[in-house]
Amino acid sequence: MKLDEKRQEFLEKADHSWAVLAERFLVNKGDCFLTNGIPRPINITLLPTPIAEAAYEHVVKSQVALNLLLDRASRDKEFVVSSVWPTVSVDFMAKKLLEIYKECIDDKDQITLGSYRHDYMYHTPNPTGPKAITNGEFKMVEANLMSAALLGVGTHCMEFHNQLLGKFFPGSRQPYKVSLKGHIRGFAKAWALYDRPDSVFLMLVPPDDFNWFDQQHIIDELWETYGIISEKMTFAEFMKESRMQDNRYYVRGREVAIIYFRSMWNPDHYETGDHWKTRLQMEKSLAIKVPNIRHQVLNLKLFQQVLLGEGVMERYISPDEAQLVRSTFAEIYNLGIDEAGDRAAQLAFDDPTGWVLKPSKEGGGNNVWENAMLQKLEQLRGRKEREAFVLMKRLNPPHVPNRFIKNGPRTDPQLSAITDTTTELGLFNVFIADKDGKVLVNEMTGPLLRTKPANANEGGVAIGVGVMDSIVFFQEN
Repeated sequence: MKLDEKRQEFLEKADHSWAVLAERFLVNKGDCFLTNGIPRPINITLLPTPIAEAAYEHVVKSQVALNLLLDRASRDKEFVVSSVWPTVSVDFMAKKLLEIYKECIDDKDQITLGSYRHDYMYHTPNPTGPKAITNGEFKMVEANLMSAALLGVGTHCMEFHNQLLGKFFPGSRQPYKVSLKGHIRGFAKAWALYDRPDSVFLMLVPPDDFNWFDQQHIIDELWETYGIISEKMTFAEFMKESRMQDNRYYVRGREVAIIYFRSMWNPDHYETGDHWKTRLQMEKSLAIKVPNIRHQVLNLKLFQQVLLGEGVMERYISPDEAQLVRSTFAEIYNLGIDEAGDRAAQLAFDDPTGWVLKPSKEGGGNNVWENAMLQKLEQLRGRKEREAFVLMKRLNPPHVPNRFIKNGPRTDPQLSAITDTTTELGLFNVFIADKDGKVLVNEMTGPLLRTKPANANEGGVAIGVGVMDSIVFFQEN
């Protein structure tokens, strides 16, 4: 798809100096990953990706209702248990999370702090057609209620693009919200509700985490703006160093107000039974968990399908709100071992390129596509393990020409050739409710854009396939 001539001309004439300028900007802002202990500036697009403003505003409008839906549904014990129960015999993580949920759901002295990133893709009938950007709508890829990364390093790509647009494309407009500051304002609000002035914000991270700089942005903003001290440790370090007194956690001599999970979303993070016992003890403590067990259970992908059931959303939000949220969901089916599950599986066999097989597990790179999807479904035919998957309509985002600025450790930045790209939109949200469930904060704090080559199924930023991007609102010629 060819866009306006001015954009095309800029892409064609851009030289290596743009890669150098971008690298210097990103290093100065601390927008890096760690690769074998060496900082590597994030990869970004040369130009921001054009997005239809009306479609963007529509999906943004749905966020408050979506957050309410997720939190209220998570408090409905009967709904949650009945939804997860069919998968516990084939999904060990779901089983253990549900055990903790059932033991803790009736605890009433807990402040709720939600840190979400809901991911969407713009779906259009003809991704390469002249109206691809305006003839479509955003549909949900997944709701992330846990370990939503790139809040820090996703902020400054927009700043770089904003400078470039101001110089070469005057009159261009971008969304006004920048994710980091609004999100951390929510963290600080929750910390104040805990009402223990010397308490700390604790971040639990995996060993040798490549997202060190992303996390550091959060730590810096908490300290520089709100004077809140942070501690960072692995789960193993927490198990060894923490102590509990009067149902309050202490680490390194300080009380813990908030436990922010940037790990423990993967079964591999729970190496022993003691890890699960500690997760239960954390949930029972007075510390604010991000996420709490209610939200961590709702993070299972099966809930995207369950919530679409007839009348389900309307149990928790108004009919108008439900209609708005439902309009942003993609077509999705469960794969139970029954006639309905068999009919859903047959959709994939009839149209292998039109569907994607998704496991309930968290993290990127788990989806199964095309021939591999058919092979997997054959393996799962008639087996209960199939219930741990959902089948979702494959989304077709517009193909937009762009160039990537690739940065490697100890190598000069590179400017790629012009290539067709597709984009995924993330919307960061912060949600706070008091001990009585009264909602105090429910806000979309800002967007995140990740872009990959159009011919790539998976677009992980950390592995170098996807790159960071930002939005420019599309303007008709």
